[in-house]
Amino acid sequence: MLCPHCKKDIYGLTGLMELQKFHKHLPKCRKNPANKTVVNSDGEIEKRKDNSTMYDALEQRAASGQ
Repeated sequence: MLCPHCKKDIYGLTGLMELQKFHKHLPKCRKNPANKTVVNSDGEIEKRKDNSTMYDALEQRAASGQ
C-alpha cells in the first residue's frame, strides 16, 4: 500500500503485517496531519505526537481505498 499522506510504499505479506507497518510508520510520517508543529499562545513551538491506535490506522487505510 501507499501511505495516503506521503505516498511512501509500505509492504507486508499479509494485510495484518501491512497494517502493523503502516501503524509504525504514522508517527514518523512528515505529512501526517497529526504530527504537525503548533505555536502556543506563549510563542513556544511544540510538536504534537501522533497517539493513534491500530484502529485509527485501519480506518485511514480503509479510507484511502487500498
